[in-house]
Amino acid sequence: MKLFKLNNIKKLIIQYKFILFFSLIIFLIFFYLIFINNDINNNDMGRVNFYLGNLSKYDNIDINKYKPSPRDNLKVLGPGEYMKSGNTIGKTKSMKIKDIEDKTNDYNKSLIKLIQDNGYENRRFYYSPGDINLDKDMLNILKDRINNNGVLIRSLNFNRHWGEYYNKPNDISFVDKTNKIVWRGTTTGSEDRKGNRFDLIKKWFNKNENVDVAFSDTCQGKDNYKKYVKDSKSIEELLKYKYILSIEGNDKDSGINWKMNSNSLVLMPKPTITSWMMETKLIPDKHYVLLKDDYSDLEEKYNWCNNNQQKCLEIIKNANTFMDQFKDKNNEEKIEKRVLEEYFKRLREYNI
Repeated sequence: MKLFKLNNIKKLIIQYKFILFFSLIIFLIFFYLIFINNDINNNDMGRVNFYLGNLSKYDNIDINKYKPSPRDNLKVLGPGEYMKSGNTIGKTKSMKIKDIEDKTNDYNKSLIKLIQDNGYENRRFYYSPGDINLDKDMLNILKDRINNNGVLIRSLNFNRHWGEYYNKPNDISFVDKTNKIVWRGTTTGSEDRKGNRFDLIKKWFNKNENVDVAFSDTCQGKDNYKKYVKDSKSIEELLKYKYILSIEGNDKDSGINWKMNSNSLVLMPKPTITSWMMETKLIPDKHYVLLKDDYSDLEEKYNWCNNNQQKCLEIIKNANTFMDQFKDKNNEEKIEKRVLEEYFKRLREYNI
């Protein structure tokens, strides 16, 4: 009898361990699905609200009654007119993806795929492709914006802005780099914008042996700047310099992502354009060395950098840490998906 009871107790213990083990497995799977795989943390939710801009302040907008801001009827500088059938650049109209006739260019292809993959192909939305450097309506899906109006999406022109971030170019340590300032770029952008590249070149082209700045080519009808064209430099060549300038063009500096992720120190005026990279969240003299909009202090800042090499290394480290938040591609896709979800949650289509 005692042996029988002992055997029963052993069986119960084994069964209990078996149930406990599988309960633990089920709990871990549930925890992963709910808290890790499908959700985003509080910091990422803060990013979602940043990307939503002013739209984050609203819960319910009737898209049928909504009247876009009159400020939005402005020309957008960019690769061209991608929207057709009345939905041209500079005119804000709600649309569905079927209304986009040109489905082959990179901007439209990326947006169409993003909307289809998330099940919103029959929903209406607002969209402005291309480079943005003027005020847009808060409902516009954009690559970048000049203020808090517009919803930022990561997928638009992704390879141009994030290609060299995820496929990091060859780099060397800061101490082994050439002790000079360098910049190359084309003649994009407006000559009357703050911190424009034309002021930089006119002020510093061939003026200082420690400042190597020039246009690599001319475009957009600015042939009068051909006299400022010098040798083009690859990213790897630019990264041989300790100090790299980041200068906005049509909109954001297309190279700022890899520059902030490098072992070189970035010097620039305060950014006026923000994108998925959240340039306006960068802190002057913590993540980069701040320059005056007219670049009159460039030599002064160069001398400061040379006399404060340890501080330069700290700023580079801070910049790299800032860029680390974008390194998990899967997480970035989740955040973008959540931005789209919150966007369409706020845009309601009544009486349709």
